[in-house]
Amino acid sequence: DVYSFGVVLLELLTGRRPVGNFGEEGLDIVQWTKLQTNWSNDKVVKILDERLCHIPLDEAKQVYFVAMLCVQEQSVERPTMREVVEMLAQAMKPNTFQKQ
Repeated sequence: DVYSFGVVLLELLTGRRPVGNFGEEGLDIVQWTKLQTNWSNDKVVKILDERLCHIPLDEAKQVYFVAMLCVQEQSVERPTMREVVEMLAQAMKPNTFQKQ
């Protein structure tokens, strides 16, 4: 389902397993990510796996944004998988508004 896919995206971004070793008892990767970033794209660098240093930060922020939509607590607030695919495909397109 979409929630599980969001968890997988967070695993890829953070390099962490979905449960365990998050410093506070009982936290999972979703709760830990929310605490670390306070839902802010600008704080994504705090959670990124160091092995992703070659990835453009804007792309990582877009994947983070999609992941956070997928793990919304209320299922009605989550995107469909079709919408997720469209958002990720859009994130892969080069920015056409870059300065020349």
